[in-house]
Amino acid sequence: MTDEQVEKFIINEIKKKGITYYDMKSLPNHGVDQNPEDKITPPSEKGIRCNRFTTYFGCDRMRELLCVGQYSPYNDTLSLKIPFQDLFRFWWNRCVVQELVIEEVLEDIFDYFTSLMAPSEKKENEMDMTLDFNQMSFLSNSISVAV
Repeated sequence: MTDEQVEKFIINEIKKKGITYYDMKSLPNHGVDQNPEDKITPPSEKGIRCNRFTTYFGCDRMRELLCVGQYSPYNDTLSLKIPFQDLFRFWWNRCVVQELVIEEVLEDIFDYFTSLMAPSEKKENEMDMTLDFNQMSFLSNSISVAV
């Protein structure tokens, strides 16, 4: 899918499920005012409904929106209606400041290779746990077993 197709698909899913801006911003299990600009009608008469999302965080709400089949918050391996590679490319092209992400990635790669190159350190207070059995004398003749 192209970035335009991904965006159109997600917008269609939002429209199909009747999600509004106020669903996106408010907490689950809280009322969503369908007409917040109306300051005259009392809240008890406004027809406030529950949030369309059942989860709190944006990443979970996107899973809920794009999952194949019934959404379960306890399943981390949900299949999505859009391939992850297409979502990642869309995110990269439209949602992030690439220079900042590149800096973070390069910093992580630098740290990884620095840790690989670090000499192994032996702690000063660490006890030497190696045994040299050639230096030990065993008194095998003096051991008796009572039957």
